[in-house]
Amino acid sequence: MRAMELPQDIDPHLLAAHWIGGTDLLVEQHRGILRFQSDMIRFASEQGILIVSGNDLTMSQLTASRAMIFGDIRSVSFEEKS
Repeated sequence: MRAMELPQDIDPHLLAAHWIGGTDLLVEQHRGILRFQSDMIRFASEQGILIVSGNDLTMSQLTASRAMIFGDIRSVSFEEKS
């Protein structure tokens, strides 16, 4: 028996956003930052664009596919590729 079994349909390349406590957002599997301002951050992904809106937004732990966002996060939305 394995310690942790994940469903077969989970794709490790899918964009994932984990909102933590209303003030932190972990974004995984992004494909780059399209826009960074203190009130909006836009991330590219294979599936579309993730938009994080708020006030006093900052980032840390930034890598090629991962970012932690801090600040007054007001909304997280997604624009699917057409």
